[in-house]
Amino acid sequence: MPEDRIHALYRTYGPALYARCRQILGDDAAAADAAQETFLRVHRHLDRAPDGTQALAYIYRIATNYCLNQARNRRRQAQPVAELPDVLGADTERLLEDRDLARRLITTAPPKVAEVAWLHLADGMTQDEVAEVLGISRRTVVNRLADFHRHARTLTGSNPS
Repeated sequence: MPEDRIHALYRTYGPALYARCRQILGDDAAAADAAQETFLRVHRHLDRAPDGTQALAYIYRIATNYCLNQARNRRRQAQPVAELPDVLGADTERLLEDRDLARRLITTAPPKVAEVAWLHLADGMTQDEVAEVLGISRRTVVNRLADFHRHARTLTGSNPS
């Protein structure tokens, strides 16, 4: 029965999944929502869910992608500040230009390369953390970052350093 299977998956992996969501999102309520959404997605595609130890990896992957999207969406939303600066300084303008250039470079890279570049360069994750989140080897992360740097040099016309 599908309902029995989803309940068993929830009882077995729910606490670990919540902890994973909490780790990425840093908020109890958001983690609870993400865990619930993850299990809704698992339920919709229950026929694809593997059994045994592979089930946790499958569920983690769904949760990780969902949480990363939520975290990215949260960062895109305007955050209220107590006081606006009177004038933007040259450093602030340069920082905003650099962020815009980085976003454009990342979004024009191939999807797998962009995903690694975003997590490492924009989100500040270590290579090991990126490898863990994406379920790939650290070597693959290093290779994709090298691909991204080549891509960026090609688009910006920069010479290799």
